[in-house]
Amino acid sequence: MINYMIKHYFCLNYKKWIYTFVALHILGIVIKYIAPGIYLPKGTTLVFFDYLFIYLSFPLVIILVLPIIYCYLIGDIITRDFKSGYIELLLPRISNRITYFISKVAIVYITSNLLFLCCLVNIIIVSFLYKIPFKGKCYYEVVTCSIKSGGSIITTLIQQYGLFIITFSALGLFILIISLIFNNSVYSFIGVILLVLQGRNSVFDDHSKMFFSPIAQGILSLHSPFYFYGSSNKIDANFENFTVSYSMKYLWVMLLLLFVIGCFRIRNMNIARKD
Repeated sequence: MINYMIKHYFCLNYKKWIYTFVALHILGIVIKYIAPGIYLPKGTTLVFFDYLFIYLSFPLVIILVLPIIYCYLIGDIITRDFKSGYIELLLPRISNRITYFISKVAIVYITSNLLFLCCLVNIIIVSFLYKIPFKGKCYYEVVTCSIKSGGSIITTLIQQYGLFIITFSALGLFILIISLIFNNSVYSFIGVILLVLQGRNSVFDDHSKMFFSPIAQGILSLHSPFYFYGSSNKIDANFENFTVSYSMKYLWVMLLLLFVIGCFRIRNMNIARKD
C-alpha cells in the first residue's frame, strides 16, 4: 500500500519536481550573487562551503521560498484523492485508515529528503558553473564556528540536514492535517503563509518568538553557538538557549502531536460526506 501510494504520487507530480528543480537553480544563482555582499567581508572570495551553508540557512529561503515550494509540491496529496473520489475506492480495500495516513506521512518524509537533495545538487551545479573555489578562507559564521571549535564541517552538514528534514517533515504533516480538516488545498497554503509570517516576525522583529516558530527552527545559522560567530555587536540573549538540540526536541514533539491528530482525524471522518 505504502509503496503504491509513493509511486502514485510521483506519477502525478513529476512535472512539479522539474519546475521546482529549475526554480531552485535560479535561486542558487541569485544567492551566489547577493550572498557575498551580505555575509562576507568586502573584497573576499565566496568559497564552496560558505556558499553551501549560506544557501541552506538563508533566512528568506528557509522561512519563505522553500515552505511555499513545499506546499506546492504536497499541498494536494490528500485533497486530490477526495476530489477525484479515489479515496472512497481505496479505503475499503486496505486494512485500516491509519495505513492510508501513514502512506502520506511516508511521502512527506521522502519529499522533504528529495527537496534537500535538489538544493544540494543545485548548489554543486552552480558552484561548477560559476567556478566557486572549494579551497580558500571561509567567513560565514556556521563554517568558521565549525572550524574554530575543532569540529568537522561534515558533522555540521549532518546537523543542517537533520534540521532541514525534520523542519519540512513537520511542515508537511501540518499541511496534511489542514487538508484532512478542510479538504481544500487553498487552506493549506493559507496555513503555510501564516507560519511564514510568524517565522518572518520571529527572525527579523522579535527573537523571543523563535522558540515557538516551526519554520525558524530550520535556520542553522541562528542557533547557538553558530550565531555568535557572526555577531560583532551586542548579543541578543535569546540566542543563547536557541540550540540545535532544542529545535530537534521541539520539532519531534510537534511531529508526534501532528501524527496523533492525523490518525484521530482519518479514523473518525466521514469519507462519504467528504467533511
